[in-house]
Amino acid sequence: MKSLYRRLTVLPVTLGLAMGATVPLAEAHAAYQYDHDHDSYDGLRGLVQRTQTDLQMAEQSSPNNQKQHERYRNAQEHLSNFDRRITHGHFDKGDLNHAIDNVKDILDHNTLQPATRDALQRDLEDLRVARDRR
Repeated sequence: MKSLYRRLTVLPVTLGLAMGATVPLAEAHAAYQYDHDHDSYDGLRGLVQRTQTDLQMAEQSSPNNQKQHERYRNAQEHLSNFDRRITHGHFDKGDLNHAIDNVKDILDHNTLQPATRDALQRDLEDLRVARDRR
């Protein structure tokens, strides 16, 4: 049984390597990080997109409560403003701070499914890391 389990575990890795899917683990794990030397914000923009997607999914599954939906809109607006400025090469820490505060408000006050809460908590932590690295 152990032998079969090992083979089933090794097979996808082997196939992935054979097909050329050799993405460095650091790159795959921390896609939100950006390159300070080249002012490349692609990874940071990916984090913003992931957070936007998580917020949209959370909003769709939330009860029809005006105050809760307002919190989602505020977070999405600040993330959108931050992303817009990033595309012009400007890191606006104020908009990022507002977005972080908005996501925290959602976690503190909105009714969330456990998986949604975990995703937004991860987004919040990653946004904080990105802010603190700048």
